[in-house]
Amino acid sequence: MNPLPPFAAVSMAALLAPIALTPLRERLNPADLPGVQRFVRVGEYDLHYTDEGPRDAPTVLLIHGFAAWAFAWRAQRTALVDARRRVVTIDLLGYGASPRPAAPVYSTHDQALLLLRALDALGIGTFDLVGHSFGGRVAFQIALLAPERVRRIVAICPEAFTVGRPPIAALARLPLIGQALSYYILAPSLVGVGLRSLSKRDDWLTDEVIAGYAAPLYVRGTAAAQVWQARSPKDGALPVPANLALIRPPTLLLWGDGDTVFSVDEGRRLERILPDARLIVYDRTGHLPYEERTADVNAAIVGFLSRE
Repeated sequence: MNPLPPFAAVSMAALLAPIALTPLRERLNPADLPGVQRFVRVGEYDLHYTDEGPRDAPTVLLIHGFAAWAFAWRAQRTALVDARRRVVTIDLLGYGASPRPAAPVYSTHDQALLLLRALDALGIGTFDLVGHSFGGRVAFQIALLAPERVRRIVAICPEAFTVGRPPIAALARLPLIGQALSYYILAPSLVGVGLRSLSKRDDWLTDEVIAGYAAPLYVRGTAAAQVWQARSPKDGALPVPANLALIRPPTLLLWGDGDTVFSVDEGRRLERILPDARLIVYDRTGHLPYEERTADVNAAIVGFLSRE
């Protein structure tokens, strides 16, 4: 038998290596992550959540973006509690300390319904929403599914107009290739590089912050969950892009003028489409205004949610 050409041999090794390496990296249970204490049972899933502030105060639900988790909202949680709000974060399915099912259950419709059921289990009726990026799209989906429960929305660089999964998802659906892509893309060593590439200012990006964002990548099932997300529908029966004009709650849009993920032009377009929206644009700011402009973003959120 002739040996494989060098390029083919290297390619095959790169595809097969994650099969052995993934279990070595993903060695933690969700409850092993730092600061994780609370889980709420929703159907077959135990979703990780935080719940801070006075129980009799208006509730704010914070929804993180892609590859983030409750840790990302640490500054906003403090600011909102100081403003006498009940502040709840819930890690989306596949992220943080929440489960990572190997099934096509990662549409925004699936995520939104799980969050609504989690709030039911916590005894929360109406609430405000703050969502970043993909979390902003989930917030819009919640507003479409349960408009009577949503008071106000703050959407930070939200994903609003994407119709399907990105082109790389087609590769991620393939056996071996999908697992390999997820393994390499989600390397903890790349977290700092990724966060820096999303930002126009990085004075906030300390080793401690990088470690906080990277922590969930060591949880079992992380890479596989990304493969199954690629195999899931984007939205559901109420696709967000086609139904934006139906979102009635007052909405504050916060955007960085240098966002390279979702251009600020999308923010201007969204401001025109949503029935009741206002856009604030931060200069010299990228896709993470809540990290890059913490004080300004916190003031904007608190001020908007406090309006009568």
